Amino acid sequence: MNLRLPAILAILAFSPIALSAQTATASPALYAASSAPASFSSSIVPSALVAAAGAPSSATAAPSKGSSMPFSGIAAGVNVGFGGIGFDVATPLVPQRLNLRGGGAFFSYSDTDTESGYVINGNLKFQSGNAMVDWFPFHGSFRLSGGMTLYNNTNVTATATIPAGQSITLNSVKYYSDPASPLAGSGLLTIGGKTAPRTTIGFGNMLPKKGHFRFESEIGVEYISAPTVTFNNFSGEGCTSYNGVTYSGCGAILSTDPNVVAQQNKLNNDLNPLRFFPILSFGLSYKIH
Repeated sequence: MNLRLPAILAILAFSPIALSAQTATASPALYAASSAPASFSSSIVPSALVAAAGAPSSATAAPSKGSSMPFSGIAAGVNVGFGGIGFDVATPLVPQRLNLRGGGAFFSYSDTDTESGYVINGNLKFQSGNAMVDWFPFHGSFRLSGGMTLYNNTNVTATATIPAGQSITLNSVKYYSDPASPLAGSGLLTIGGKTAPRTTIGFGNMLPKKGHFRFESEIGVEYISAPTVTFNNFSGEGCTSYNGVTYSGCGAILSTDPNVVAQQNKLNNDLNPLRFFPILSFGLSYKIH
């Protein structure tokens, strides 16, 4: 009994030293095992983090160019209609909802008529420019549009030559063309003023969400000022009396002649209700970007 107690005490006394020695022996391996990941992390993970920080996240990637910004795209188109041959250029204000559109149209036609016994040369001219806002209430191709005609040069000019012995009537008074100096005159019909509001409905978004080409159609009215007729001075002489043999009362017919003024006013009064000019066109557009 006395021998076991010293032995137990000796074991208890030396066991911390043994454990300490074992810990000291194992510590390099444990340190190596614990420090290796730290060394790996210091050289690899930061670079991965830097690369990840520099790469844009798919969730926060910037939208495609022009997909949701005003004035971010442009389209152009051509059309034909009552205003002649035209063109349009459009850009979005609110994509798929509002477009700003501007364009113009032109047309000219000349003809000569001799069936009435007179020689009448006429020229019809359309020249106009406009700016419109297109609203797509259903995010589709149907649109409601409003805007202004900013430039208008739509008119009809005519010159008439009255053969000798023929007559014209101004304010119920006949003027016979003097054979010695035949009458010739000209006039101008102006359709609308320089600016005018306009409204239309139509189909076709020049800036579609997908694709490039679109067919366009539009119908509406332009609220013009009353058309006006203006007579110029006549060349030659008109005679107020002709008995089948001789002419009398011959002289120049000026634009200030009371009968000329009265005839001009009568025509303008007849044209006064014509305050609407029709708009109708069909075309093809191309989205550039």
